[in-house]
Amino acid sequence: MPEPMTADELAEMYPDDDFRDSLADLLDVQLLLVECKLRQDYRISKEMYETLHLTEAGERMVQAFLRKGIKYPEARFMCLLRILGNELLVDPIQSDTQQLIKIVSEQIRDTTIRFPYTYGRLLYDRLLTFPFGESRTVLSSKETFEVLEGTPQGVFQVGRLVTGPYGLLQTPHRRSIPLIEEVPFHCSDIKCTTAHSRTFVTDYTAPINEARDIAEKVLRKEGQNSDWNGYIRRFNMYASMPWNDLKGDSLAYLLGDALTLEEMKVLAAWLLDKTKNEVRQIATSVGIRSGPAAIMVSTLGPAELLQLMLMASDQAIANGLDCLVADGTILVPLGQVRRPVITGRERSGWYELQPELGRFGIRQTSPEFSLAPQRLRRLVGQMYLLQKDSERDELDWQLRGEDAPTLDAKIENYLQKSSPREAVSSLLLARKSNFIVAASKLGLAEEVLLSDEDRVNAVLWKLGFPVEDLLDPHRDFWALHEKMGQVTRQSPINPSATDAENIRRYAASFFVKLEDLLRDSLLYTTWALTHDHFANTRPFVYRSGVGEKLGPSESEALNRLRSAEAESGGDGGEHSVSFDGKLTLYTASRGFQVLADLLSSFDARAEQYIRPTTDLPRWLGQQDLQEFVFAHTIPFLDLLPESREAIVRQLRNVGRILVSAEVSDARNDWFHARRSPVDIERLRRSLEAVRDAVLLIQDGGYSRQVYRRVRNETDEANRATYVLADATGQEIVFFRPSRYAWNNLPSLYASQHVMLSARFAEPTEVLRFKFEVESPYTDMWQDYPVRLPSTATTAGLFHANLPTQRHENSHSQHLK
Repeated sequence: MPEPMTADELAEMYPDDDFRDSLADLLDVQLLLVECKLRQDYRISKEMYETLHLTEAGERMVQAFLRKGIKYPEARFMCLLRILGNELLVDPIQSDTQQLIKIVSEQIRDTTIRFPYTYGRLLYDRLLTFPFGESRTVLSSKETFEVLEGTPQGVFQVGRLVTGPYGLLQTPHRRSIPLIEEVPFHCSDIKCTTAHSRTFVTDYTAPINEARDIAEKVLRKEGQNSDWNGYIRRFNMYASMPWNDLKGDSLAYLLGDALTLEEMKVLAAWLLDKTKNEVRQIATSVGIRSGPAAIMVSTLGPAELLQLMLMASDQAIANGLDCLVADGTILVPLGQVRRPVITGRERSGWYELQPELGRFGIRQTSPEFSLAPQRLRRLVGQMYLLQKDSERDELDWQLRGEDAPTLDAKIENYLQKSSPREAVSSLLLARKSNFIVAASKLGLAEEVLLSDEDRVNAVLWKLGFPVEDLLDPHRDFWALHEKMGQVTRQSPINPSATDAENIRRYAASFFVKLEDLLRDSLLYTTWALTHDHFANTRPFVYRSGVGEKLGPSESEALNRLRSAEAESGGDGGEHSVSFDGKLTLYTASRGFQVLADLLSSFDARAEQYIRPTTDLPRWLGQQDLQEFVFAHTIPFLDLLPESREAIVRQLRNVGRILVSAEVSDARNDWFHARRSPVDIERLRRSLEAVRDAVLLIQDGGYSRQVYRRVRNETDEANRATYVLADATGQEIVFFRPSRYAWNNLPSLYASQHVMLSARFAEPTEVLRFKFEVESPYTDMWQDYPVRLPSTATTAGLFHANLPTQRHENSHSQHLK
């Protein structure tokens, strides 16, 4: 038995590029076969094992396998499945890898071997129709094939091979998209935040799987393996490029999970037209009739579309997404970030990358590594070729205000003390060539970036920095308020027709923004203080609409206000308010008073809103470190008494200020008939009242300012301080650990709305909410997660309902 070889010795024995390319292709097929799912009656055919040309070591191993009772077909094929041992068992150059690919491709097309299609909702929803209890986390092989019956083949990629309904397709774009053999499910406990999983398995009694166990024992007696891993690393023979922090191997997870069927069709059609026949040629080779792209994809399902799209390069797919988002074909509203859902735990590469789709297109982020600052520093070096003296002089001049002895020190100082937006704005826009370089390195679709603000935002987004949540949602309102103040101060008491028309021009936009702000704040505050967040399947998530269309949370709040006004017995007089139809400026102003009255009424009826014992968390009473806050189904009732009093008082004040200053009447003066003389004084009083009311709204956290973590510190006792801030610079400090960590509020690392006035514990434990904007993406996942029905026999089998529990993946080592 020869001694195991080192990577250096293997490199000396196998130095040729042709050998390495052939070995890489054969290893790709091997890995797919190791991961697939087999039925009990699966057999290795003669045409399969005859594609393999065994080495002398391989022929010896076949005889050893035969002596242990392994049948001849399985014995020969086992040399491929364990090709890299003490010696090489299969000759990759002499073997007919393309013929093997053809055979395996046909077996995939006719479902002789299976790969689960684990993207989107298909298997998640299908598993709910089977009577598996909550304890069934691993299915039997019989159950696996029953669940997979009638579903498409899974789409995964190893190197250049892509599995799917079309069999095995080959692309020049190497990736590593491994098989996912688990699908999440959610148990019956609505307070549980863990996504459990059911695992699909192969039939271990299939002859090739039974042979695998026997072969392993034989191979162990052969001694230690040679350093094939070192050989593969030396020549970068990976299925992909795991070290690349911008490489999009995880892109498939977003395509399969975060695009609707129609959006997948649109993107596939774009790729058919924009990739110089690369994708179109493959499409026609699998039987899709050539023609207009939209017609070619019109009858395809998600699996066919995904497999076809992976024929294109990552850059082409990214460009397609960026362009389709930019022109509104794929709707990603302001503030929305699409992420994989079912495959949300999957990562790719050494940086554990995960894809995100926002208003400025696709990007790769990492929850484990702080990549954005490092990428920015690298980009500076790419925009300025620092090995050239002229470039160094140029950058040194631009950073002349930095007090540092060397250019490198100036760069580091500047990037450390400047905000990412300041740094990118200053350097990116300094000259045209900088933007051209940034666009090339980050994969920007230049043609859809029409303004400097869009260019800066797109670069920030692609680097990995937050973009939308740094913007003040009321920026335009305050700018118009300032302008209105200027023009009214400059106008005489009895303005001329020209002066009045100038005021009217700004007043139209101003009052529209004011109405939107008040309506949004009223509905958000109503929902935040009256909705049972803890019992919701998606706790503490505010779901808003786009434009005039209300989202689910907004509609619920509006219905609550309607009910409150009806219960109060409004007299229908001129000062009554109706919440039927559109919320006008007057209705929204009075709505704050209606909401204050509603909240006051809850105190007297608190017993009606005590949470049912069936909805209490299972950990309650089982330990005494964590406290449960939401004893009522109305969260307002669980706030501190002084907080409740302050909220009612502040909301009444907002309504009183707006109504008493006749803001709605002032608006009507300028919106309707061009009457003369106009009342400038009333408008001035209204502007002052509006300023006071909106400041009250913002200071109390009743408007949807976005807060994000700006810094945190941890001491030697592991006590942490987190500081969150909004776009105006207003900060709130949180201290951890907390006694309230198990109440399902958002992580402090997430962007969120913070209702500063709604304190349920000292010093700064307040109501906080994540947010979603309605779109085809949120429609697709609107009822996710779906809970299993509760049964007495399954309760408590998983866990003690601890939010910190995490699921650990497990993968079988058998040929599946």
